[in-house]
Amino acid sequence: MNFKYLLCFLQKPEIYKFVIVGICNGILLLILTGFFTSFLNIFYLISVLIGYEITVISSFLMNDNWTFSKVKKISSAYTRFVKYNTFALIGLGINLLVLFLLTNYLEIQYILSEGIAILVSFGFNYIASKKISFKN
Repeated sequence: MNFKYLLCFLQKPEIYKFVIVGICNGILLLILTGFFTSFLNIFYLISVLIGYEITVISSFLMNDNWTFSKVKKISSAYTRFVKYNTFALIGLGINLLVLFLLTNYLEIQYILSEGIAILVSFGFNYIASKKISFKN
């Protein structure tokens, strides 16, 4: 990636909106994961699965109505959500792999591991959202 491309990329307001949506939903995912695991005694990987789908719905609504609101919508909200959720499942796979490896092999506490996993899967989620789910 060259500097000119990076500068052009960072001048797009949608990346900042996507980051804000990601931070909000990342925090929500950490809270849900901690709640499900610590208070409901659900295994941490299952807690992430449940929390991830809840935050996928929240993220889709925020991104569809705010981040990519200026993108001409050529498909129905349902179609966009199905695309978004499909690619979110790939992001979930990345997330769970990182979470599992960090927690089980490096023995990092699961909430910290999940925070790192969210950051690792961010790039994939942004590109899939922009190029596929909310493509104009």
